[in-house]
Amino acid sequence: MRKLHLLIVFIVLLIPMLGLAENLHIEFLDVGKADAILIYSDDTTIVIDAATNAKGKTVVKRLSELGCDHIDLMVITHFDKDHVGGADRIIKAFPVEMIYVPDYTSDSKQTMQFFEAVEEYAVNCEALSENRAVAFGDILLYFDGANEKDYGQDEENDCSLVTTLSYGDTKVLFAGDAENPRLGELLLEGVEQCDVLKVPHHGRKEKLSAYFIDAVHPKEAVITSDDDNPEDASVVRALNDVGANVWLTRLGNVYMELDGKGVTVSQDK
Repeated sequence: MRKLHLLIVFIVLLIPMLGLAENLHIEFLDVGKADAILIYSDDTTIVIDAATNAKGKTVVKRLSELGCDHIDLMVITHFDKDHVGGADRIIKAFPVEMIYVPDYTSDSKQTMQFFEAVEEYAVNCEALSENRAVAFGDILLYFDGANEKDYGQDEENDCSLVTTLSYGDTKVLFAGDAENPRLGELLLEGVEQCDVLKVPHHGRKEKLSAYFIDAVHPKEAVITSDDDNPEDASVVRALNDVGANVWLTRLGNVYMELDGKGVTVSQDK
């Protein structure tokens, strides 16, 4: 039934979108070895992950610079501190309509601070126990949750929510920090080709990395690494082998503009 559900949802997502009213923007912020991704149009703002506690200030500042007055959806892919750490700062700075989190528990300090902010500001927050498709106008999002709730000690990365964004004919895959078991799940489910890949786990090499990259076959790939935790050279080679342009956030913010037919990419110098 899971495979059938996936097929039905992706058939819906593959229906051509005509007459897109505006371009969609995606920013991958330079926040060290951490994820903070902003997705926005004139009337919609989505945040995927919130960096560390300290770098949460950077995320709030950038949202303010963009004139953000509310967040339609925040997605926390998993509860590691470099993904959930700054979430409480964002909740305190902007009204947040909805938050999706993975369906497992964590008692880390950063996670507790996040849920305290959720409660204090009465934000709707849902742990996705099943895959979910949602739409914000022409922005279509599909959330793929982990098959297991426990992958063993210190394996929260494999609980990552994986998000596919469709905008017109363009697809972007945000793979969280998926490691080998989670990559295996995605490959078995039949991960589809996407124009853009947010490379899983900051570009760390896994046994299935090359197979996963070949299956996704991105034109553009973003790795959220830093100088102290650089991306693995073999992962970059695998991306180059499929013809992908590789963008490293440790070299500056990465900006994408989607018009429904393709992607334009630039980076801070």
